[in-house]
Amino acid sequence: MTSSEKNNNHKGRNEPFTHFIHKMDRLFSERPKGMLQSLDDFFSSAKERSFPVDLHETNSEYILTASLPGIARSQISIDLLTQAVTISANHVDSLATQHKTQGMFQKDLSASRLSRTISFPKPINERKVTARHRDGILTLHLPKVKGNRIEIND
Repeated sequence: MTSSEKNNNHKGRNEPFTHFIHKMDRLFSERPKGMLQSLDDFFSSAKERSFPVDLHETNSEYILTASLPGIARSQISIDLLTQAVTISANHVDSLATQHKTQGMFQKDLSASRLSRTISFPKPINERKVTARHRDGILTLHLPKVKGNRIEIND
Protein backbone atom coordinates (compact mmCIF):
# COMPACT_ATOMS: atom_id res chain seq x y z
CA MET A 1 0.00 0.00 0.00
CA THR A 2 1.38 3.41 -0.95
CA SER A 3 1.60 6.31 1.45
CA SER A 4 -1.19 8.19 -0.38
CA GLU A 5 -3.49 5.16 -0.01
CA LYS A 6 -2.65 5.04 3.73
CA ASN A 7 -3.48 8.75 4.07
CA ASN A 8 -6.81 8.26 2.27
CA ASN A 9 -7.70 5.32 4.56
CA HIS A 10 -6.62 7.37 7.60
CA LYS A 11 -8.82 10.30 6.50
CA GLY A 12 -11.81 8.02 6.08
CA ARG A 13 -11.54 6.70 9.61
CA ASN A 14 -11.31 10.21 11.18
CA GLU A 15 -13.99 11.80 9.02
CA PRO A 16 -16.85 11.45 11.56
CA PHE A 17 -14.65 12.98 14.26
CA THR A 18 -13.54 15.79 11.94
CA HIS A 19 -17.18 16.45 11.04
CA PHE A 20 -18.08 16.59 14.76
CA ILE A 21 -15.24 19.05 15.50
CA HIS A 22 -16.32 21.22 12.57
CA LYS A 23 -19.93 21.29 13.85
CA MET A 24 -18.81 22.18 17.38
CA ASP A 25 -16.61 25.00 16.04
CA ARG A 26 -19.60 26.39 14.14
CA LEU A 27 -21.83 26.09 17.20
CA PHE A 28 -19.53 28.21 19.36
CA SER A 29 -18.45 30.69 16.69
CA GLU A 30 -21.89 31.70 15.34
CA ARG A 31 -24.28 33.98 17.21
CA PRO A 32 -27.19 32.18 18.84
CA LYS A 33 -30.51 32.23 17.04
CA GLY A 34 -34.13 32.19 18.14
CA MET A 35 -34.75 31.76 21.84
CA LEU A 36 -31.04 31.77 22.67
CA GLN A 37 -30.65 35.10 20.85
CA SER A 38 -33.53 36.53 22.87
CA LEU A 39 -31.93 35.41 26.14
CA ASP A 40 -28.60 36.87 25.04
CA ASP A 41 -30.25 40.20 24.20
CA PHE A 42 -32.15 40.20 27.50
CA PHE A 43 -29.07 39.67 29.65
CA SER A 44 -26.87 42.06 27.70
CA SER A 45 -29.39 44.89 28.11
CA ALA A 46 -30.17 44.23 31.77
CA LYS A 47 -30.33 47.31 33.98
CA GLU A 48 -28.44 45.57 36.77
CA ARG A 49 -24.69 45.75 36.33
CA SER A 50 -21.70 44.57 38.31
CA PHE A 51 -18.57 46.29 39.60
CA PRO A 52 -15.00 45.17 40.28
CA VAL A 53 -14.06 43.69 43.65
CA ASP A 54 -10.80 42.55 45.17
CA LEU A 55 -10.78 39.83 47.83
CA HIS A 56 -7.88 39.20 50.18
CA GLU A 57 -7.85 36.44 52.81
CA THR A 58 -5.87 36.31 56.04
CA ASN A 59 -5.93 33.64 58.76
CA SER A 60 -8.64 35.50 60.67
CA GLU A 61 -10.68 37.44 58.08
CA TYR A 62 -11.62 38.23 54.49
CA ILE A 63 -10.95 41.76 53.28
CA LEU A 64 -13.20 42.77 50.40
CA THR A 65 -12.63 45.98 48.45
CA ALA A 66 -15.24 47.17 45.94
CA SER A 67 -14.78 50.02 43.49
CA LEU A 68 -17.93 52.17 43.42
CA PRO A 69 -16.92 55.54 41.95
CA GLY A 70 -19.57 58.25 42.03
CA ILE A 71 -21.82 56.30 44.39
CA ALA A 72 -22.76 57.86 47.72
CA ARG A 73 -22.67 55.91 50.97
CA SER A 74 -26.46 56.28 51.29
CA GLN A 75 -26.97 54.51 47.95
CA ILE A 76 -25.13 51.33 49.06
CA SER A 77 -26.70 48.38 50.87
CA ILE A 78 -24.87 45.36 52.23
CA ASP A 79 -26.64 42.08 52.97
CA LEU A 80 -24.83 39.38 54.94
CA LEU A 81 -25.37 35.66 54.91
CA THR A 82 -23.42 32.96 56.71
CA GLN A 83 -21.01 32.41 53.82
CA ALA A 84 -21.78 35.26 51.41
CA VAL A 85 -22.17 39.02 51.15
CA THR A 86 -24.26 40.95 48.63
CA ILE A 87 -23.36 44.54 47.86
CA SER A 88 -25.99 46.57 46.01
CA ALA A 89 -26.06 50.18 44.91
CA ASN A 90 -28.94 52.18 43.50
CA HIS A 91 -27.34 55.04 41.61
CA VAL A 92 -29.54 57.93 40.51
CA ASP A 93 -28.19 60.87 38.54
CA SER A 94 -30.29 64.00 38.18
CA LEU A 95 -29.49 66.92 35.91
CA ALA A 96 -31.74 69.95 36.00
CA THR A 97 -31.55 72.71 33.40
CA GLN A 98 -33.56 75.90 33.27
CA HIS A 99 -33.83 77.84 30.00
CA LYS A 100 -34.62 81.41 31.05
CA THR A 101 -35.21 82.71 27.53
CA GLN A 102 -37.71 79.98 26.67
CA GLY A 103 -39.23 79.71 30.14
CA MET A 104 -38.54 75.96 30.22
CA PHE A 105 -37.34 73.72 32.96
CA GLN A 106 -35.77 70.38 31.98
CA LYS A 107 -34.85 67.57 34.32
CA ASP A 108 -33.00 64.44 33.20
CA LEU A 109 -32.92 61.38 35.44
CA SER A 110 -30.90 58.24 34.94
CA ALA A 111 -30.94 55.29 37.29
CA SER A 112 -28.88 52.15 37.44
CA ARG A 113 -28.58 49.28 39.87
CA LEU A 114 -25.25 47.66 40.64
CA SER A 115 -25.13 44.35 42.47
CA ARG A 116 -22.55 41.72 43.30
CA THR A 117 -22.68 38.62 45.52
CA ILE A 118 -19.44 37.13 46.80
CA SER A 119 -19.35 33.67 48.38
CA PHE A 120 -16.78 32.52 50.92
CA PRO A 121 -15.50 29.00 51.58
CA LYS A 122 -15.74 29.48 55.38
CA PRO A 123 -18.54 31.08 57.46
CA ILE A 124 -18.17 34.71 58.47
CA ASN A 125 -18.97 36.27 61.84
CA GLU A 126 -21.84 38.56 60.84
CA ARG A 127 -21.77 40.45 64.16
CA LYS A 128 -18.18 41.65 63.75
CA VAL A 129 -18.25 42.77 60.09
CA THR A 130 -17.11 46.36 59.54
CA ALA A 131 -17.58 48.54 56.46
CA ARG A 132 -15.88 51.74 55.35
CA HIS A 133 -16.64 53.91 52.30
CA ARG A 134 -14.16 56.55 51.20
CA ASP A 135 -13.36 58.09 47.79
CA GLY A 136 -15.53 55.60 45.89
CA ILE A 137 -13.92 52.56 47.55
CA LEU A 138 -15.96 50.31 49.85
CA THR A 139 -13.87 48.14 52.17
CA LEU A 140 -15.39 45.32 54.21
CA HIS A 141 -13.59 43.40 56.95
CA LEU A 142 -15.34 40.06 57.36
CA PRO A 143 -13.98 38.03 60.31
CA LYS A 144 -14.10 34.24 59.92
CA VAL A 145 -15.98 32.09 62.40
CA LYS A 146 -13.47 30.08 64.38
CA GLY A 147 -14.52 26.46 64.69
CA ASN A 148 -13.21 23.80 67.03
CA ARG A 149 -10.55 21.39 65.83
CA ILE A 150 -11.16 17.78 66.68
CA GLU A 151 -8.27 15.42 67.35
CA ILE A 152 -8.59 11.97 65.85
CA ASN A 153 -7.89 9.20 68.36
CA ASP A 154 -6.82 5.67 67.52
